[in-house]
Amino acid sequence: MEKFLGLPPDAAAHGGEIDFLIGLVHWLMFALFAGWGIYFVFALIRFRSSKNTTASYHGVKGHYSTYVEVAVIVVEAVLLVAFSIPIWAKRVDAFPAEEKSTVVRIVAEQFAWNVHYPGPDGIFGRTALELVGTDNPLGLDRSDPAAKDDIATINQFNVPVGKPVVIHLSSKDVIHSLNLPAFRVKQDAVPGLNIPVWFTPTKTTQAIREEMTTTFDVSGAVAGETTLRLPAVETVRLEKGVAHDGMILTSDVEDREESTVMYAGDELSADNVELMIESGIGEVHARLKTNFDRYISLADYSDGEGNSIIAKHESFGPDAVTELLRAGITEVAARRRSTLDPWMVMETLNGSDGSPIVTKGDYLSEEQITAVAAMGGKTILVAPFTPTEIACAQLCGLGHYRMRGYMDVLTADEFRTWMDEQVSMVRAMYGGPAGSEPGQLSTGDGPEEQEN
Repeated sequence: MEKFLGLPPDAAAHGGEIDFLIGLVHWLMFALFAGWGIYFVFALIRFRSSKNTTASYHGVKGHYSTYVEVAVIVVEAVLLVAFSIPIWAKRVDAFPAEEKSTVVRIVAEQFAWNVHYPGPDGIFGRTALELVGTDNPLGLDRSDPAAKDDIATINQFNVPVGKPVVIHLSSKDVIHSLNLPAFRVKQDAVPGLNIPVWFTPTKTTQAIREEMTTTFDVSGAVAGETTLRLPAVETVRLEKGVAHDGMILTSDVEDREESTVMYAGDELSADNVELMIESGIGEVHARLKTNFDRYISLADYSDGEGNSIIAKHESFGPDAVTELLRAGITEVAARRRSTLDPWMVMETLNGSDGSPIVTKGDYLSEEQITAVAAMGGKTILVAPFTPTEIACAQLCGLGHYRMRGYMDVLTADEFRTWMDEQVSMVRAMYGGPAGSEPGQLSTGDGPEEQEN
């Protein structure tokens, strides 16, 4: 059912129950869709006007529809009482003991996730509204002894595998929705409320990547080589109230006193044109805007003095296009950008000399794609770079797509190492309470691990 519905790999201890319930609901929806669809087609044929020239004002006299409706209600009641409520009850009533869990605070805001760890002492430091700022989004009071070893990250959420995670969720501004798809967790963050939620990760992020490994079509990515013809530079005469939409300056514009009025790349909007006319400027050099940033260069391009304008595998940004035109270059070799999503390479490929072209764990770049294609490779194994991310499922404002955090499920040793590094940095900046040395944080899930 997981693959059939396109769900991400299940990486939580309670994920099987959630997926089973999702499957049951989809089967019910499929049965309703098929049943009513078949009845709709039957009614269109059975009661068509050519066979029923006289309208019946009595309607259906049988009770079949009532029986079907009652059956649907019974099935829905079973889903609710026998499955949904017990699963929900476990999530809200059977919270694990915090001393045996990884406990964090997550405070949402437009547009970031602020993650707060209590540090080795296991006590969250004091926070204050008056301390909240751009450099202290949580308002953490570092003068509080309990706060001196607290760790605060933005959009970075690390947890150990195999140990319950307890999140105290809140929001600074509007309603957000913490969504961890791989762990079957979704909970709204409401301003003014502290909402607890918990789960137990059963797979590391790397293990999930292994499950999600797929092939990337290298030959298809490098296909479609083309020649881009750059727009010509034009001399544009300025008239008050006349905008030249779709055109941008190719050089800085100065007034009579040699003060810069506009810069290369500025648009010739009506307001900008009026400002330049008021500065005594009657004509400028401009070009049409392009969307060449969707293409990457297949060659290195330099100006007449040998200064690099754009290197092979780089995209054609607006500044690069302008510099190419200044250098007298009117055509460039390019191909469409291929890596629309961040992929991680899941295999190591060596060249003819034995040196690696791509190494497992690398971010898949355009340069690597070209190199693999040049040696005759047609596909390469890849996986999502961040398969365990923090996403917001609440549409609460412009640019909300940016509210995506990075989540890493690590082994116990990896998490302990990461935590020790964070604690060391915090202690170097703020000092720390006695008995809070790095390495004391428990990453196990039982008394035996804690005693060690």
